[in-house]
Amino acid sequence: MRLKKRYFPQYVVILIIMIIVVSYFASQQKAEKKKKICWANIEAKLNTIEDLDSLLDYEIVEFQGLVEQSLYIREQMMTVAKEVNLTPDAPISSKHLEYLKANTETCLILRDQLYAVTDRYECALDATEDELIKEQIPEKIRTKAVMLSVAAALTLYDNYMLGALIFENDKRLRRLLNDPDKGFGISPNELLEITLAANSISTQKRIQEGIAFFENKAQLFVEQQDPDYYYLKLLIYASPSYNHIKGLDTKDMLSKKFQMFGTITRDVVAEMRDEGFDGVSKFFGNSVGLIESRKGKLYGNETIKKEIQTSLQPLDIILEKTPFRLTDKLIPGHFGHVAIWVGNQQELEEKGIWSHEIVIPYHNKISPNGDKTTKDGYQIVEALREGVKLSSLEEFMNIDDFAILRPVFKENATEKEKESLMLAFRQLGKEYDFNFDVNTTEKIVCSELAYVCFPQIDWPTEETAGRHTISPDNVANLCWNGVPLELISFYHDGKKCSEDTQLELMKELMTQE
Repeated sequence: MRLKKRYFPQYVVILIIMIIVVSYFASQQKAEKKKKICWANIEAKLNTIEDLDSLLDYEIVEFQGLVEQSLYIREQMMTVAKEVNLTPDAPISSKHLEYLKANTETCLILRDQLYAVTDRYECALDATEDELIKEQIPEKIRTKAVMLSVAAALTLYDNYMLGALIFENDKRLRRLLNDPDKGFGISPNELLEITLAANSISTQKRIQEGIAFFENKAQLFVEQQDPDYYYLKLLIYASPSYNHIKGLDTKDMLSKKFQMFGTITRDVVAEMRDEGFDGVSKFFGNSVGLIESRKGKLYGNETIKKEIQTSLQPLDIILEKTPFRLTDKLIPGHFGHVAIWVGNQQELEEKGIWSHEIVIPYHNKISPNGDKTTKDGYQIVEALREGVKLSSLEEFMNIDDFAILRPVFKENATEKEKESLMLAFRQLGKEYDFNFDVNTTEKIVCSELAYVCFPQIDWPTEETAGRHTISPDNVANLCWNGVPLELISFYHDGKKCSEDTQLELMKELMTQE
């Protein structure tokens, strides 16, 4: 059977052209108005913070939390879409319905926060010499402001690709997310509005201008180590949308605009739709979870794994370094992650907590096949984006550096050890703390595990962006004098360090950072 070619009625084509032309000129007027608001917002913020450089430091810390939250949400969206895709003829399960509705509000709040960062510093892109002189803004600081705006815009676009776009391609999910829901405070056509914004020609051109600007200014940072610049640069280059948007020309943008008006399910990655969900997953794989340039130098090393297992005891604090991951750039200092080893069944029996109601649900994970002495079970408590969970040492060892710190209890050691182990198990199942605030206990970040599980220790904290935080290096600093933490062993760059020199080497690395 021969298929007929589909045409749009002439009046529809004319209407589309008029909409595009009108929206273009309207966007030009909005851009000028937004520029004035942008400078006003910066000036208002500068009234409470010393200068733009300090303000950017503050904002970048805030932005890191939004990036972490975006990575987590993308991963969850991919999982839900894949699970729904497995049963195309069945109704969407109540579990998935509840998740999508409950988390739509979270996604919309995150979107608004990212838009705020983008808009707040976009005016730095068009700043005149007079404005820079008036505001006393050096070119380096201006460049970082532009990069922050571009990084936030690309994060928004990536979120669209992995959230809205995947759901648009599923008729049931598209209808569900465009339906209002008073119970969750969701307005109608939220997904449609996100799609229209993502395919805005003026927005895509502004991102292109921002990318070109910071790439031309890269030489300003050649002779200095600026962690904020390096982080923003890495985040921009790691964005799946970076090369896509950079390569679009006006013809491509108009084409996508026509496709979008013709049918909302035709979109910027339509060429991948024929490959199905797996094609989209493969293309955007780098933006989900941890972005890795390689595997860790301890990955799959059975010899070192056995050495470590022999050394580990319940309540040992584990520190790691993964310089090949984007998220490692988010963490100040040398170490990037903290976890706690809780031990095997035999050790937990000796501590008197194996039969406690809090520990019982994890028996099968800790002691697979009923082997009381194995250390190959899930015996590491760690906080990841998906929440606090038990992990195995094998999973954990995709790293370059590995340090074991042991708490030193001078009095009432048995009672304190039992208390800390119970606190570690009580953290399991909690959500990840994207605000990195030690004063919130309903959610927790990796280094807060040490803070919460060892109340006997006076932990150092830092005030960052209006909240108190604890970094992995803050934890590591307490082993320098052997009390209250003792360094048991240190593996650096994939190799075990000598016991005689390991502490000095660790100090040196942390000082350099």
